[in-house]
Amino acid sequence: MTGQQTHGHPDAAQPRAVRRAAAQAERDRHAEGRRSRPLRIALFAVLALVIGGGAIGLVVSRLIGPAATDAAAIQVRASMGGFNPPALTVKAGQAVKVEFSSTDTSMHSDGGGWHQFAIDALGINWKVGPETTKVFEFTAPVTAGTYSWYCDICCGGKANPTMQGKLTVTT
Repeated sequence: MTGQQTHGHPDAAQPRAVRRAAAQAERDRHAEGRRSRPLRIALFAVLALVIGGGAIGLVVSRLIGPAATDAAAIQVRASMGGFNPPALTVKAGQAVKVEFSSTDTSMHSDGGGWHQFAIDALGINWKVGPETTKVFEFTAPVTAGTYSWYCDICCGGKANPTMQGKLTVTT
């Protein structure tokens, strides 16, 4: 046998300078990966914050519901979770404005996002569509008392206690 013996090692046949250059290139590649890791982590953190912030914003805006359009009106919101607020108090004979909103989307499987505000004793039967707000008016009875309202469109109808409320008329 002539020349160098390689003993089966692939680098053994290469000159020392080539091996050093290859080893340095490998070290440089690993060092570059170490330097870029903090950058990748920072980029991931920024993306997570942007996406998470957007998701939180959507959830909060959905929970808050539509903004009031009539500052003089009493705000009543209906959702599949019930009425908010579940009770109102007004003065006897008072002209009352109610801004009634449905916070449910049209994808709500029971009622399609529609809600009702009905008080049979007062002849009130208002309805609003999904993610809609309307202002309604009525005159409170002249005699004090408590009147029940309900939604019979969705969520178990008026048999569901969360889909009911109370209107108290005081003197």
